[in-house]
Amino acid sequence: MKRTFLLLYLDTGGGHKAPAAVLRSALLEQYPDASVELFNGFSPYNYPYHLMVERGYHTACNYAPGAFSLLYEVARFRPVQKIFDKNFKLVAIPYLKREFKRRGVTDVVSFHFFLNPGALKAIRLLGGTIRFSCVVTDPFTAPPVWFYEHGIRYYVYTEQVKQTAVSCGVPEENIEICPFLINKKFTVESSAQDAAAYRQKHGLPIHKRILLLAGGGEGLPGAIKLAAYYVKHAYDFAVAIVCGRDKYSKHCLELLKAANPQADLHIFGFVNFMDELIKSCDCAVIKAGAATLIEVLKTKKPVIICSYIHGQELGNVQFIINNDIGWFIQKPEQIYKKAEHLFSDPAYYESVRTKLDTLNLNTDASALARRIWEAGAPANT
Repeated sequence: MKRTFLLLYLDTGGGHKAPAAVLRSALLEQYPDASVELFNGFSPYNYPYHLMVERGYHTACNYAPGAFSLLYEVARFRPVQKIFDKNFKLVAIPYLKREFKRRGVTDVVSFHFFLNPGALKAIRLLGGTIRFSCVVTDPFTAPPVWFYEHGIRYYVYTEQVKQTAVSCGVPEENIEICPFLINKKFTVESSAQDAAAYRQKHGLPIHKRILLLAGGGEGLPGAIKLAAYYVKHAYDFAVAIVCGRDKYSKHCLELLKAANPQADLHIFGFVNFMDELIKSCDCAVIKAGAATLIEVLKTKKPVIICSYIHGQELGNVQFIINNDIGWFIQKPEQIYKKAEHLFSDPAYYESVRTKLDTLNLNTDASALARRIWEAGAPANT
């Protein structure tokens, strides 16, 4: 029987869709006869949920992080989650049930906790023969909301997250530690000549140090403030900023660049060559999203985290600090002082790079693809 996979995601940043896309490529590479499709769990006509969950995430993270942190803490409580589930199921279950049946789905893999209850209910209404599993995209500190469904297989990145799942009542045999999913482009070693070619390709200076400011698909909170500080103080390194989907910040930064042509400032919108920009830079300033963090570390570049989501991304910050491979710095002046220190002291820079060279990050997507192909239990077991 032909296997038909549906990989469920939501557009809440790039940290859910991007790993789903990596798994899709890995599955098709090993099992070319399978059908594997990325699938947004919200109906295209479900405008309220797209607005509230997906656009609301972008707005809260970039412009009201305190509000998002409050919502995050409130949503940790199971009674609150049940209210969300109840309302979401009213519109989600008929849609998911119809799509699962129409597409002849044999396997569903969820990359977002919000979709798990509705997808499971839809599967059970179809007889419970569709295999269901969940890939937890938070590698170090995952909120309990991931693990409210106990009878499914979870794939997690660390023992720390596995113990969170166990503490939430998930049987240990239903949890498996797996590689973290990032695009293979970030795992390919690059030479100094490659980096120079990437710089030339994207209009970056070849003979200067480059500080990259990037926050994933939704852009970097505070990028305008960081750029303004850079322009005012005229550092002798260049700054490249990736704004992602944040068109407002991109417009403001382009105006800042036009008003200060002497500043070595380079502005990008949403890009599909993030690997080349990371390989071009000498240090990256990011928010603590797991995908961007692992991409930077896998590319062996020092990292400064300037913001994180309370609770959910705390473990990402702790990971770089505990391994002495990066810093958590919020103030623009301190961020640029750290970059200046890195760039002006070759011995200090190489000491950080040496630690990055010894960092063992498992990102073998093919291994996870094999596990998911071989495992998984029907939703009614």
